[in-house]
Amino acid sequence: MRTTFKDVLRTTDPVPLPKATTSEILAVVELIPELAEADMLRSYRKLILNERLPEALIELPMHMRTVWLLLLP
Repeated sequence: MRTTFKDVLRTTDPVPLPKATTSEILAVVELIPELAEADMLRSYRKLILNERLPEALIELPMHMRTVWLLLLP
């Protein structure tokens, strides 16, 4: 269930983080065309450290995912 910004402002409860498994994250990264193996592994490492990044990646159109991943700090 998605939480809206207005819902978050109405409560002091913590916002639930999305739950993505490491296998789901890897599957999404493997779907990105023209991503070199080293870039894939680097991106995977970054995505598993922050639970919000995989959801952000999935929301992007496929043609923007490679550039977005490579721009992650």
